[in-house]
Amino acid sequence: MASPPNEPSRGKQVRVIVHSFFIVPGLIAVFYVLIQALIGMAVGSPPSSKEALNTIARGSERERWQAARVLAGMLQSGRGLTVDQEFLDQMIFEYRRAGSERTPFLRFYLTLAMGLTRDPRFEPALLEGLADDDRANQLAAIHALGLAGGDAAVAALTPLLDDPDPTTVHRSVIALGWLGQNQVVPALQPLLGHPEPNVRWEAAIALAQLGDRSGVETINTLLDRNYYGQFPGVEPSEQDWAIQMAVEVASRLKDPRFKENLVRLSRNDPNLRVVNAALIALKQY
Repeated sequence: MASPPNEPSRGKQVRVIVHSFFIVPGLIAVFYVLIQALIGMAVGSPPSSKEALNTIARGSERERWQAARVLAGMLQSGRGLTVDQEFLDQMIFEYRRAGSERTPFLRFYLTLAMGLTRDPRFEPALLEGLADDDRANQLAAIHALGLAGGDAAVAALTPLLDDPDPTTVHRSVIALGWLGQNQVVPALQPLLGHPEPNVRWEAAIALAQLGDRSGVETINTLLDRNYYGQFPGVEPSEQDWAIQMAVEVASRLKDPRFKENLVRLSRNDPNLRVVNAALIALKQY
């Protein structure tokens, strides 16, 4: 992908990051939305994984990145692909070749595709992506490591929690939550006080995924629809997604502090899906 524009001012960046939290339901990363939107423009029968890889190897510049996009979309949509040694070797070869060629978009989609295989054999190559000088590719590598990484990914991503860039911190928190290794809990807990709301929220969710209750109060605020009034750019539908995500976490943690907000949602919320989710969660209490 071409180099991103200059970083926005801090105030604008907060709005962008906050907004990105609400757009995506549950714990699905924002990259999936991009894949789904682009893959929906494809027409005709999709190629096989082997055909996509052949196009990535031999096609024109445009054909190559589009084939990588299609391959990522196939994996994201749940189409089963066999990651045999030939597939593994060719993907890694093309990923590294894309780093030297600088073909726009190609390395980005190859990164996502490797992560979406959820195969830890891609971890060494994805770790290389953390040093990519293209910002979008770096963030894609963080995301992909959360899906296909292991111990080495945890070791590489944990220091990024101290990065001055909040987007890097945000993506790293999500990835570490997915990786599910409890040793990162002490590193995540201080982020409950991070100045960026989106980082605080994702830290609370990641801690909950790891069985830690440090973020209960943060999650409880997300169960209060009035809280979202602080963010006038957030649409009601985006609020609904965030509340449903928080209800899902509350259902897993089963903390009595959630009950009051869950009862309120089950009785008064204007969205029936939220009402139903709250009613289901309350059965745990």
